[in-house]
Amino acid sequence: MAELQRFGRNESVASLVAALETDGGIIVENMLSDTARARIVGDLAATLADTVPGSKSGMDLWETFHGANTKRFCGLAAHSGAFVDHALLNETFLAVADHCLLPHAADYWLNTGQVMAVGPGEPAQYLHRDENNWPEAIAPDREITVSCMFALSDFTLANGATVVVPGSQRLPPGLVRGADFSDEETAAATMPAGSGMIYSGRVIHGAGHNAGDTWRYGLHVSFVVGWLRPEEASPLVVDRRRAAELPERARRLLGWASYHSEAGGRTWLVDFEDASRLFN
Repeated sequence: MAELQRFGRNESVASLVAALETDGGIIVENMLSDTARARIVGDLAATLADTVPGSKSGMDLWETFHGANTKRFCGLAAHSGAFVDHALLNETFLAVADHCLLPHAADYWLNTGQVMAVGPGEPAQYLHRDENNWPEAIAPDREITVSCMFALSDFTLANGATVVVPGSQRLPPGLVRGADFSDEETAAATMPAGSGMIYSGRVIHGAGHNAGDTWRYGLHVSFVVGWLRPEEASPLVVDRRRAAELPERARRLLGWASYHSEAGGRTWLVDFEDASRLFN
């Protein structure tokens, strides 16, 4: 198989970005300390236990994509201060997101923060590109979303480590849904717990087949340019009371502030003023 480049948490942003531009995905070890990871897992354990595997959409495509034995849930900032402190506001990921997204937008916000727990026997997810969520916004050489898959448990070949096609972010834009690539063209994001795989919205990827008898626990965080609507309606879950308890940067990422384009446009307003005024 191909290999993704691996780095330590203290690697320079320039080195991380250079590798990301080459391969479309990189692995950064120790993005979460053992203490931070344990706090996130503890905060979310009850919700995870109560979550039923599979999609509730009733749509064949989404049920296949989500996986019949995969647990997913969002609204993490409403349940976990550790998620906010160590994943949403992760300095390494934010620095990479700044580089990828700010050339194409005045700001960005949370697309989704989502637990993805892949259960035993779950088939491989079909390969896809995250940017295909916004087909009208796709353009060559423009990044509109960037993600990090934080490993809350070890990611191995046996338990379904994410599969990535290095360099596929340079292929022509377009819908990818289940494309076939040889083993030599794909890489498995095997990584120890606490690591993160940062990847482009244009790179082709998907969860691997969990052939083992244990669950693979991942925490997906993605950002999207501020002029697009995100997948997750964060302000409907993270209410104003909870938002007021959070750092200002976290509130902005969660949609509790307005977007001001560099050309002068303003959107997501309250009484035609910036939504951040709600917290003054």
